[in-house]
Amino acid sequence: MADRYKHLCEQVEVESWKQLQRYAEGRVLSIPGPKKWNRWIFRGHESAQWQLSTTLERTLRELKVEVRREKAWTWERRLSREFMRKARGFLTDPPSDTDYMEWLALMQHYGAPTRLLDWTYSFWTAVLFAVEKAKIDERKSCAVWALQIDWWRDRVEEKIPRLKELLEKGSNLKTEVKYILNSQGKPDVPCGIWPLNAYRLNERVVAQRALFVVPLDVTKSFMENLRLCSKGQKTISRHLIKFVIPCSKEIISGCVKYLYDRNLILATLFPGIDGYARSLGNLVLLPDRFRDIGKNPDRRWPN
Repeated sequence: MADRYKHLCEQVEVESWKQLQRYAEGRVLSIPGPKKWNRWIFRGHESAQWQLSTTLERTLRELKVEVRREKAWTWERRLSREFMRKARGFLTDPPSDTDYMEWLALMQHYGAPTRLLDWTYSFWTAVLFAVEKAKIDERKSCAVWALQIDWWRDRVEEKIPRLKELLEKGSNLKTEVKYILNSQGKPDVPCGIWPLNAYRLNERVVAQRALFVVPLDVTKSFMENLRLCSKGQKTISRHLIKFVIPCSKEIISGCVKYLYDRNLILATLFPGIDGYARSLGNLVLLPDRFRDIGKNPDRRWPN
C-alpha cells in the first residue's frame, strides 16, 4: 500500500485458521460500537497487495489511456451512454432512462467499467472472494477489507452540507445519485465515499448480501477519496481494517471446508451454471467429499 494511505487502515496479520474464525466473530479486536461488526461491510481481495479501486479506475490505468485523470468523468459518461443505448437489445426488462443507479448496477453486473465498488455485509462471503483463486503459497497472502460505512458516511455529511440537506428531506435514491453524478467536471467536486444500491436488486446482489460504495470524485482514486474525506480525523484506522491472510494450506483448506459445509460457495453466490462451474476447482481441497470416486481405473468413466 502506498505510504500516503497506510494511516487510513489498521492492518491485521492473520496467523492461523482459528484466529481468522475469532476475527470473523469480532473477537480480539477493539471494534467501536455495542455490537461486533454492526454496520460493517467487507471486501475480499485475491492479493494483499491490491488497494481498493474501482473497475473504471483500473481500466483507465491498465489500458494506459492517454487522458489526464481529470477527464475520468468524461469517460464515465461516454461508457455509460454507450451501454444504455446498446444494452437494451439484450435485456428483457431494462431500467427507465433516468434510473441511473440501476444502469450502473447492470454495467457492474456484466463486467463493464464503473465507479461502483462491490462490498458485502457478510465477512465470510468476502473471505470466499479472497480465497477463491488463491494458490497455496506461504510467500503470498490474500486479504479481507472491513469498513464501518456509517462512520465514513457521517464524514461526508459533515463536509457536504448540500448532500445532508437532501437526505433530511427524506431518503431518495434518484436524488442522491443525480447529485453525485452531476457534480462531476464542475469546480469544488466533493471527495469521499457513499453507499448505494439500486432499488431493484438482481439475484446476485441478494445472494451475496452486496452493497455498492462509490467514490464521490471519480477523477481521484478510491483511496484518495478516503484520504481526503478523512483528513484531520484521528481515529481513521478504527473504521477501516485490512486482514492479511497467508495463503497457507492450513488456512486456505480450513476456509474452503468451512464455507462448503455452509453452502457458501460460488454456485450459490453466482446463481446459474457459470457460478457452479467456477466452484468446482476448490473441491480438490475436499477429497473426502468423493470417497471412492476416481480410484478404480476399471470403472466406467467418470466414476
